[in-house]
This record gives sequence, C-alpha cells and structure tokens, in this order.
Amino acid sequence: MKNYLYLLAALFVTLVLFNSCKKELAGVEAKAALMKNSPYITRVFDYLYAPGQHASLLSANEKGANFIGEPWTNNKSFTSLGGWGGYIVAGFDHAVENTDGPDFCVYTQPSVSSEPGVVYVMEDTNGDGLPNDGEWIEIKGSEYNNPETIHNYKATYFKPGASGYVTWIDNKGNSGSLIPHYGSGSWWWAGYGDKGSITLSGERLPDAYENSSKDPNVELWVTRPGLFQFGYAECYYNGDYNAKLKANFFDISSAVDASGLPIHLKKIKFIKVQSSVFQIAGWLNEISTEISGAADIHLLDKSSY
Repeated sequence: MKNYLYLLAALFVTLVLFNSCKKELAGVEAKAALMKNSPYITRVFDYLYAPGQHASLLSANEKGANFIGEPWTNNKSFTSLGGWGGYIVAGFDHAVENTDGPDFCVYTQPSVSSEPGVVYVMEDTNGDGLPNDGEWIEIKGSEYNNPETIHNYKATYFKPGASGYVTWIDNKGNSGSLIPHYGSGSWWWAGYGDKGSITLSGERLPDAYENSSKDPNVELWVTRPGLFQFGYAECYYNGDYNAKLKANFFDISSAVDASGLPIHLKKIKFIKVQSSVFQIAGWLNEISTEISGAADIHLLDKSSY
C-alpha cells in the first residue's frame, strides 16, 4: 500500500513539474516570437497626397514607403500627407496590445510647427492581414468636441484650370481656391493621373494658426493657444509629445465609435493618419501633416524614451 501511495505521489510531482515546464516553455516561445516582431511599420497599404506645396516633389508612383521601418535612418525623408484629407494607411507585422497607458507612437518630422493629423486604428478581426474590417476607429483627441470641429466632412478638389489654382467645394455648401503664398498650379499631384477632381472625407479640425501681427504688412503666424493638447499626429509641446523620440504617443483605450462613445479594443494592427486642418496660413502655406513612421511602444527599448 505504501509503495502504491509513493507511486501516486511521484506521479503527481511529475505532472506538476511537467505542466510547470510546459508553461515556462510556452512563455519562452511567446517571448521569442515577440522578439521577431518589428516595433515599426512594416507595410503601407494606401497613400494619397492631398493638394499642397510638396506635390511637385513627389513622383506619380509615390507610395509612402518612407513611413516603413525605423525613422530617420539612411537619410530617410518624412512622409507628407499634403493638405486637408491626405492620408496614409499602414500596418504592423503583429497586433499592438492595448495595455495601461500609451500603446503606440507616430513620429513627427524633425521640426517645431504643429500640423495636426487625426489618427485612426483597426483590428484584423478576419485575420487576413489587410485593413478591411470595416469602419476605421478614431483615437479621440482634445478637439473632438470642439464646436469648430466638423465630423463627417467631405471636400472635392478640382484640377487647376484657367485660374491656375486648385479649387474646391465641400459638403457644407462652401467653396474656394487654394491660393498659396508663392507658386501656383503646382499643387496638383501627378499621382491623380487623368482625374479632374478628387473627393476626400474625414474629420476637419479647427484652424491651427492665427496671424498675431498688428502690422497689416507683416505676417506673424503662431499656433492658436489651448488647442491640440493631445491625440493628434505631428503636434509639438503638447501632453503626449515625447521630445526624446520626437513622436506623439497614443492610447488605444482612447478609441471611440462613430457616435463618439468609447469602444474597447484589445489590440490593433493597422493605423491611418489623415491631414486634418483645412487652412492656408500665409507664408506657411497649407497646414499639412508630415510624419516619419510609427512604432509599437511595447517593443521599444524603454531607455529610448
């Protein structure tokens, strides 16, 4: 009988040790798999430059490839989204987990002039590795409920005609011309091909700049105080800007649905950044979001930020 009990005890201990080793091995394998993932964007799915001053510098085949990988390496340039509505859709090679605090960041260009862009996220619920789950989920920023913010905004830009300027109309009954401080007719990107117009939709944020000069012959453009405190790409000196990384931090927990209500996402795989201020501020020209990539903060060396 004693031998039987000893045998049972030995078997129990063996099972405990086996399960413990199995769990430890699974943890090691999970960590090893995690180490294989890149912290940075690995693929761009869609890119569209909206009319703006950099149009003539971009080839018709520009795909936003500079947004991939570690920023500012090998003299890599930033990615310009152009004027209002321009965007980039990109993805990680893994799911970015929603944990306490910020989860991912979007790098700015090495500058100091805020040109806010709205950031959207998407899961990969069907597991096909493509950003086709349906609606983009917005990361709620500080100006989401600002009376000047226009949700569900839409604008159509028209190729320059006799006037030499890009003209536009929107879904609010407004129209106008994009009249730059210098140059004319060069804001229409060759990437539009034979199209005589393009229509973009998204969120329109408040104007970001104001002319503070008292002299009618002098322009002194400054950022409007109190705006864009958090939740937007290419914003400097605000609450989520990390000066060491030169990036804005984003928390997946700040995601909201189409009605502005919080929506819980356990993880995301894709992001969309869209130029979201519709303003030409004198010699600054159009307010155009310019960014240099994105990263999963959880995979970055903490000493880097």
